[in-house]
Amino acid sequence: MIDFKIAPDGGGKFEVTATTRDILNWERTTRGASLKKLMDELHTADLYKVAHFAARRTQQFTGTLQEFEASCDLEFELEETVKEPDPTQ
Repeated sequence: MIDFKIAPDGGGKFEVTATTRDILNWERTTRGASLKKLMDELHTADLYKVAHFAARRTQQFTGTLQEFEASCDLEFELEETVKEPDPTQ
């Protein structure tokens, strides 16, 4: 769903894809969160939290969210969704 390139301080850059499981964890731990809100508003703090869930799930980062935020820079790409034309015009 969201592809991240993560650059830890003093380490090699790695890539991780946040899946629906990571988005679900973010929704469960963030008040008022929804996938639509994440995609529409793109708050950096939310992207860091989702990336942290994905990096921990894939065992590429083992620290806390605070450690992740303090030591990693993010680059990200959102998966394009193709909207089909409305058949009921």
